[in-house]
Amino acid sequence: MPDPAGNPDVLIVGSGPAGAMAARDLARAGARVTVLERGAGADPGNGLIGLLRRREAMYIAPGVLLLRSLRVGGGSVTFFHTAMPTPLDMFARRGVDLAADLAAVRDELPNAPLRDDLRGPMTRRIEDAARALGLPWQPLSKMIDQTRCAHGHCPPQAFWTAQGLLDQAAAAGARLLTGVQVDSVLRENGRAVGVRAHHGSAETTYRAGRIVLAAGGTATPAILRASGIDAAGDGFFCDPLRVVMATLPDAERRDEISMSAGFVDGPAGYMLSDITVPENFFRAFALAGGRPDRLWSYSRTAMIMVKIRDDIAGAIDGTGRAWRHFGAADKARMRTGVDRARAVLAAAGASRTYASPWVAAHPGGTVRLGELVDASLRCQMDDLYVCDASVIPEPWGLPPTLTLLALGRYLARNLG
Repeated sequence: MPDPAGNPDVLIVGSGPAGAMAARDLARAGARVTVLERGAGADPGNGLIGLLRRREAMYIAPGVLLLRSLRVGGGSVTFFHTAMPTPLDMFARRGVDLAADLAAVRDELPNAPLRDDLRGPMTRRIEDAARALGLPWQPLSKMIDQTRCAHGHCPPQAFWTAQGLLDQAAAAGARLLTGVQVDSVLRENGRAVGVRAHHGSAETTYRAGRIVLAAGGTATPAILRASGIDAAGDGFFCDPLRVVMATLPDAERRDEISMSAGFVDGPAGYMLSDITVPENFFRAFALAGGRPDRLWSYSRTAMIMVKIRDDIAGAIDGTGRAWRHFGAADKARMRTGVDRARAVLAAAGASRTYASPWVAAHPGGTVRLGELVDASLRCQMDDLYVCDASVIPEPWGLPPTLTLLALGRYLARNLG
């Protein structure tokens, strides 16, 4: 029955993959949905200064930047469109069966290895070298509509983002409000009834029948801590990575798609893949790696990303500030991965190898399933749900997009 005050049935905080999928499916099921997004647009620019100013990049340990995506579409806009498998058993052990939802996501959205004609010379050289060393280097599934790609090139519209889900949600009647920073949850008689927020400089409240926090692995626990749930943000993972780079003088970089192939060493706790970072980041990495002589060698530089599965540690406070240390096990995983990446680059014929500082991405595990969130994704009070990387219950180490989409569909199906 419609709320006589005109409030929506569901208020979703965050427009990344999980929030967008939940919004689309709930709106199609007939719910009145409003999505609140802190960011103001899908692409406000990726320069490092801009990222720091918007707090899309923030230091979480000495010299370690955490990259986030505070914009419409969330991480689907800024990261590398890689569709890694969901660890279904991890969720099933906690009462969440994502198998059907994951299958539906895979059927609906693009996720397939790149065609051969879309892979560049640098990525091919790296793959050949890795296989020559006996590594199980394989194409990675990409969320790219390859029917739009031709002549070795994929236009921007071929790269899937959550914006498509948000457009479908709007077509089904959902509203998207941007520039809204949610501060805390409103509670009355033991249930969530809305949120307190800032829209520009103005303080305001938004009320709804149900509240879904999908603001991401750092913002969601900050909102919960400000709402009196002090255990939120007690420990997090952040998938630390380094980019190992070397000169490959007889290969010229072209418009190469990042993470086209690689391999995951589960027992050792790391993955390797080819990567292409923006040129401004490459130059920052070269300076930080003590190689100012390489500043202008972008087109001849081969790059391998080393991403580790880090331990859950540190904390996130009620303002969203995150801080942690990386222990001996984390450092050992990174050393092992970096040494393996150096060996691959050497086998490819590269020289002058160096590595970037540590960078972190995909923060999560801050409102863990089975601890603060139950199998319905309900969090600590009636009508309050969490649906983003916060609920991932164990250290991760892999791009989470497919899993987040499946979680969004799971939540919508159960709320509907």
